[in-house]
Amino acid sequence: MGPLLLALAPVIFQAEPPARDSGALQALEGRLDQAPVPHWQRRLPGVPISAFTHTERSRPVSDGDSLFLGSASSSELLQMSRTTGEVLAVYPAGAPVQSEAILLPDGKVLFADTGGYTWCYEVGSDEPLWSHFGGAPIGSAPTVQGAQVFVSNVDDVVYALSVHDGSLSWRYARPADPTRSSELTLYGAPGPAVAGRLLLAGFSDGAVVALDIEDGEVNWERRVGEGRYPDVIATPLVDEGDVFVGGYSEPLVSFDAATRNVRWRLDVGSAAPPLLVGDILYHGATDGKLRRIDRATGGVVWTWESGTTGALTQPQLTDAGLLVASSDGSLYLLEPETGVELWRYDPGYVLTGITVAPLVIGRQLVAVTNAGRVLSMLSPQGISPTMPPLGAGRL
Repeated sequence: MGPLLLALAPVIFQAEPPARDSGALQALEGRLDQAPVPHWQRRLPGVPISAFTHTERSRPVSDGDSLFLGSASSSELLQMSRTTGEVLAVYPAGAPVQSEAILLPDGKVLFADTGGYTWCYEVGSDEPLWSHFGGAPIGSAPTVQGAQVFVSNVDDVVYALSVHDGSLSWRYARPADPTRSSELTLYGAPGPAVAGRLLLAGFSDGAVVALDIEDGEVNWERRVGEGRYPDVIATPLVDEGDVFVGGYSEPLVSFDAATRNVRWRLDVGSAAPPLLVGDILYHGATDGKLRRIDRATGGVVWTWESGTTGALTQPQLTDAGLLVASSDGSLYLLEPETGVELWRYDPGYVLTGITVAPLVIGRQLVAVTNAGRVLSMLSPQGISPTMPPLGAGRL
């Protein structure tokens, strides 16, 4: 018998923050140090969409007590219980939310929607503090630095807003590239990355542009992306003066932020940024392969093949191993030193994929599938799962 699939009842917004279930939350504390087992799953709200075309791009975030995530088929940000998946509250938007929300330390939540709006709410309130319309769909999380919020949209526009009231500080529009070989561009734009007093933004022509945080003036730019889809979809990774960034088709490059000199390049594509651990990069590519790369030289230490052609998510390092997912595959756990596959979630039929990296908090793993379901799994340390054992479930 398959797992119990829980349908969501109609939600009435709770004006007061939901009560904290300290006992149930305490049971989720610890480390994800063993291959996880199913815990609960929920169907996201909205009109069901064919799994062949459906994509869920809102990665869950947590304030410790609850989860916040959007849905491709409903115009709202959801607040869900970490322990049961029950919807606790909704934050209305103007269109589906297909990006990660940002939780601010003062109890506010920022998020953007595919209608082009950026929203700011007090957690627990059903009235927005402010909203801003940017003119085109937004598919990446806002970037917050101090009192500023930086947003990128699919029209190759980046703008800065006040975190206090949403007022516009500056706007940069990338000129169209008349030399691009393909007229098609990917429906997405990465969130910009802060590097000191500069903001690094990626664009559909394959360029990375450094903008002044204060006024949006161009400091420098470098062309990175190549091939049919040169689009920079993955947010640039910046560390100690090194920039790691790639085009969707190819390549992945490392260059010096001060001189823009390329240190090395690999002819692989990127849909998500690599994970940096010390001197090692773990990079999930658009060819369905995960690579362990020497940070200094770009040398590939090992390559693991998912057996799919889907783009891989950014890997997550846990005590149990290296966790990664595929946009047309499943969840996988690897040994970080060798790339040996330790575990994969196999529900017995085509999973329809996972496009955004799972969230790992304590011993809980939360993933959103392209079939429109939220899946919670636990490292089995004395916890009794509420779903059948691994392999018996369906998403």
